Amino acid sequence: MKILLVSERDELKSHIRSNFMPRGAEIIQYYNPIKAMDNLDELDPDVVLFSALDFPRHWKPFLIFLRDSKAREQCVFVILTGDEFDHEEADKAQALAVNGIIHEMLRDRAEIERLKALVNRYRDIGDPREETRLVPGPIDEISMTITHPTGLEIIFGRVSDLSAAGASFAPADRSKTADISPGDLIPVCSVRIGEGILAVSARVVRNERRISLSFDSISESDKASIRAYVQGHSERELKRITSDTPTELEPV
Repeated sequence: MKILLVSERDELKSHIRSNFMPRGAEIIQYYNPIKAMDNLDELDPDVVLFSALDFPRHWKPFLIFLRDSKAREQCVFVILTGDEFDHEEADKAQALAVNGIIHEMLRDRAEIERLKALVNRYRDIGDPREETRLVPGPIDEISMTITHPTGLEIIFGRVSDLSAAGASFAPADRSKTADISPGDLIPVCSVRIGEGILAVSARVVRNERRISLSFDSISESDKASIRAYVQGHSERELKRITSDTPTELEPV
């Protein structure tokens, strides 16, 4: 997979390199968007990451030029934004067939996970994990309670990440989970995703600051429900920032 980064700053490339190069991606950086456009046919990228913070006036003509020859499914175009990217700009991006909008603070784990999940929807990034994970954002309705394996007490907490294969759970009161050991079976995990609630069992993989859980016996229908919600994150973010209701801008 070939990734074209259009940005003036090397720091973005370092974050992208550390997360995509181990999966076999080739990363090419252009510091000048006009030169990148001139060489676009020769470069033939699978993914374009364009910094709207560095080049606020160039991402629209670049995207129009790209879409003249390659559809959304053929070349992924992601706008990397700062805090100033408003609803009007997001509306224009959607009309021009952008694939996604991500805040360029890629040192943040949630943002880099969202970027990987977005790219992975269109291109196989070679992620060795069995399932795509979602780090919940403000627009994701995800919550979980677990049942203590021996005391059967209901334990509340926060979901740090979720996939169809498992979850990372941060208990609200760690003293209630201190005696849970790797290998223990959590008989009931109540997982809310969107408007649905799933009841699944889970095996404890690790119990440190967070409890890593593996959904070893999850049904195929419950897997499908989680996958669909995880994969729908980008659409939920894009729908939110392009809605007519004034809200705080959130990255896609």
